Amino acid sequence: MGFGERARRVRDGRLAHGQRVAALCSCVRLYHPIGHRATLSFLAELAGPYQRHERALLDALAALEAGRAQWRSAGAAYADSRVKQKRLGRRVPADPPPGKTGHWYAATPDLSRRAAVHALKLWEPEHAAADEETRSLVRQCVATGGRLTGEQLDTVLRRRTRDEPYDVRWPMTLMASAAGAHRFGAN
Repeated sequence: MGFGERARRVRDGRLAHGQRVAALCSCVRLYHPIGHRATLSFLAELAGPYQRHERALLDALAALEAGRAQWRSAGAAYADSRVKQKRLGRRVPADPPPGKTGHWYAATPDLSRRAAVHALKLWEPEHAAADEETRSLVRQCVATGGRLTGEQLDTVLRRRTRDEPYDVRWPMTLMASAAGAHRFGAN
């Protein structure tokens, strides 16, 4: 069962509310731009307590579908651009393709920034063993709502593209998204 069928189950008022919530969680298993738990938590922040309220459940689904549609649109635009570049003989892409995770695709940059900061708030307490530079950058990013200095952003982008462990690359990816630099570096 694909994303569309699961989304239809979320909207199906004939199903028990718990089944519809489970269908939303299944949608998030397929598309979780800022991580599974962070995506569900951010949907609750955006829409309200979807686990209990019909309107919030439908609003959460609408927010997830809107982000997924933006991501798919970015992917289609990238594919079109790559075809044109290849016809011109440019075999190495100028930019990386849109990633499936690490960035909440939205019509407004503020929503993408808020989602990344939200995910960083959840990441930080669970990773007390992370290196001091990473924890310091995460704390600064959360404290400023995603606004990093040029030096901090350079560090984030450098560490995001280096051969770093996942526990370092993931917060760097989120911080790049919070700072509006998600298109640069590896996802």
